[in-house]
Amino acid sequence: MAAEVLQQLRDIHLPDAPGVWPPAPGWWVLALLLLGALIWLAARLVVAQRKRRPIRRARHLYDELYRRHRSGEVSTRDYLHQSNELIKRLLIHGLGEDGARRAHGREWLALLDRHADEPAFTSGAGSALGDARFRPDVDTDTAAVHEVVSRLLARIRPQPRGGAR
Repeated sequence: MAAEVLQQLRDIHLPDAPGVWPPAPGWWVLALLLLGALIWLAARLVVAQRKRRPIRRARHLYDELYRRHRSGEVSTRDYLHQSNELIKRLLIHGLGEDGARRAHGREWLALLDRHADEPAFTSGAGSALGDARFRPDVDTDTAAVHEVVSRLLARIRPQPRGGAR
């Protein structure tokens, strides 16, 4: 009888290897940390994109203004006035540079020099954007002004949190 009982026993079977799912708690924590980091990075990229939007828009508008000036649709005087207005709007509303609101004349040109990191406005072709644009005989090299303003717009960066330049 004991032999019959032993005949009914099956061979020893090894247990199945542990599966991949569900992962151990450490992997869940790591996944949550990575997800949090990705969300934080995406939010930072969105904020940076929004901060650069006014600068991109100003570059586009300026290129369009220069194109219209070259085609004869906009006079030299209007080109200078509109260029100046575009830069001022960008600095005040796009970058929050409150000092640009009251700046005019040499003070305005010095402010532009600070943003351009060169004296192209106080002692270069950019001086046409100061009081010179109000003279009755506006005669300036608009190609040189375009070069200076384009460099300025290329160098302008969004202000860091908490302050103007």
